[in-house]
Amino acid sequence: MTVKQATFETARLRLEPLEPVHADAVVGLFTDPVMSTYLGTDLSQGGLARTMVDNRLAYEGPPELGHWAIIRGEQVIGLAHLRPSQELPAGLPEIGWYLGAPYGGAGLATEAARALLRHGLDELRLASVWALVHVDNTPSLNLAARLGFLPVGEGHHYNGPHRVHVALPGTGTASTC
Repeated sequence: MTVKQATFETARLRLEPLEPVHADAVVGLFTDPVMSTYLGTDLSQGGLARTMVDNRLAYEGPPELGHWAIIRGEQVIGLAHLRPSQELPAGLPEIGWYLGAPYGGAGLATEAARALLRHGLDELRLASVWALVHVDNTPSLNLAARLGFLPVGEGHHYNGPHRVHVALPGTGTASTC
């Protein structure tokens, strides 16, 4: 039996494995220049958002990991990933979350990231999950702290300065909330 990406239901959200049916909505989110504030590349220019989505759709890593569309009701409001890192050594599992600007401040990114973190640590029994958060991205730094990520350093990742965080099984709030 082949393991594949799961779909997650939370109190307010559904996280579905990223599929071509989500592509236009995700591209629409990332063509807002605000979404590129901490990315190191302005995805609102020259079709870069479409290229980013196409690259994520072409993911060929472990089948239980990958990229998810964050959906509220029937609307795609964000994108998340739990996949081998392209920035950290040895393909360490990296989590990331992106929420459209109109949906920020309501705890939705926390809800989505918590579901993926639980999946990684509790269900897949990963030894760790890593997060790279831009040093100026205060909302995401706060989110990482709420989920129990431990700051372990800084580095130049994704074309800019990022704090490196790690979550370990049995620590923080991922498995207790």
